[in-house]
Amino acid sequence: MKLTISEPVEFPNRKLPYVVRWRLNGHGHWRSFHTKKGRNGADAFYAMLTIAALNERDWDTTTGLPASMDSVVEITVAQLCRSYIQEEWGRLSPSTRKSYVEALTSLIVNCARSGASAPLDEWRAALFAWMTPNAVEREESKSIEWVWTNEPLPPTLQLWLKKNSPMVGELTKETLYEADRRMRVSLDGVTPYAASTQNRLVTVAKTALSVAVKKGLLETVPWPRREGGATAKSEFRASDEFRDNEVPSVEQLKAILDAIPSHQPGSHLYRALSAVCSYAGLRPGEAVVLDVEDLLLPDHGWGSIRVNRAWSGVTGNKWHSDSEAIAGPKTQRSKRVVPIPPALVAILSEWMSRANVVTGPLFLTRNGSRPTQSNWIRALRRACETTGWTTPLTPYGLRRTNASHLAQTIPIAEAAARLGHSVEILTKHYVKRVAGQVTLSNQILDEMYSVTTTELVEPSNSFTWLGTRIDGDHVEPTWLRRRDLDAVLATRDGPVDSQPHNGDETGPIQVHKGAR
Repeated sequence: MKLTISEPVEFPNRKLPYVVRWRLNGHGHWRSFHTKKGRNGADAFYAMLTIAALNERDWDTTTGLPASMDSVVEITVAQLCRSYIQEEWGRLSPSTRKSYVEALTSLIVNCARSGASAPLDEWRAALFAWMTPNAVEREESKSIEWVWTNEPLPPTLQLWLKKNSPMVGELTKETLYEADRRMRVSLDGVTPYAASTQNRLVTVAKTALSVAVKKGLLETVPWPRREGGATAKSEFRASDEFRDNEVPSVEQLKAILDAIPSHQPGSHLYRALSAVCSYAGLRPGEAVVLDVEDLLLPDHGWGSIRVNRAWSGVTGNKWHSDSEAIAGPKTQRSKRVVPIPPALVAILSEWMSRANVVTGPLFLTRNGSRPTQSNWIRALRRACETTGWTTPLTPYGLRRTNASHLAQTIPIAEAAARLGHSVEILTKHYVKRVAGQVTLSNQILDEMYSVTTTELVEPSNSFTWLGTRIDGDHVEPTWLRRRDLDAVLATRDGPVDSQPHNGDETGPIQVHKGAR
């Protein structure tokens, strides 16, 4: 066996600039890397090759790798997804982890070899659990450690993955084109997901594959580009219908909140929770984990809420799960102090007095557990039906309602800061039309397009003319320069009564408007 290995070389203009080259029995091989240093860098790979050259004699003439390293390229898409989520879990914010697992599960089942049988519905749940760790509390350190299960997947799923999950190195543009198409469609195989859901699923999948590129498992990510024009737009048509839905006006929102309390003792809790999302714009996961110490509730005027935690969202839809983990909010922008109006200050003060809460968690049921999302949704649905609001309103819909109200009344940048995200996200995903805006908008436009009936122009020695706009009983003086008078007169089709004028003359010139 004849083997020569070259040290890493940098090619600055390449996407993967660091290259390791070697020759085995006269045949050249190479591998590109994103970085030079680190565990997955070019230097580490070069060192592994060098050590293998001294200690191993079994080398694959096709891949050019020793037996100990040849297994690196023998990794399926399913294995890549699990290793990726294990590496990224600690970096991801709690509310993002569930989205990542959902996207990677979708990639595994939809990125199958040609001719593969359709995956069973229950396999998705099995893959989701396989990639989601359990939170284990360490008593000695009083911290949470995430542990992935060692339990094998169901035998039928293992067999399907072994037969149909391609190796990462086998991925082609055609395979990923079909995966892209399947990932954008819901489980019924017909209805497209909402555009935001499609983008989230595909973006996470691309990110996982880009890590494979950095590890040298792929040269590039051969993910296809989406079609443009009418073809792409038509795919979103069914899922974008809700975008024009209105959100309640301020008056309607107050009526919905007031209708939440019922004979059920817990209904007052959901009214206070809903008010936090409606008037402060908090995410439901941020609101449900608030502590009394996060509030500033003065006797008069505005208060504030400090947001620095959120429900993790990794154990399902139950906020009262025993294994829940509360950590930082979704993004860095999400850590914020939100001013709250006196109306919300009063609602929270009333709730604390009713529930006898003086410290610790603000929202707990009588059993001492977190409120459930399902009960919150039911309370909102009953209140909407009572007040005649026909559009389903969810806990997150309350945040969108707040965003729509803020965007129309205060500077857009301030509205985005209070909601904890960028202006672009606010305008693209949150702002909706508020109920009653059509009539209000028409009134504003009526004022702008209204036609005045009489205009008086008063000359002066400085050739600056004083005009008077008369609209019914309203008289509004305006200034009109002398050189613009001809342009004003030229736009009138009716008769014009005027006197010869120059800068020395005095007395008003009355201009009677005709029909335009």
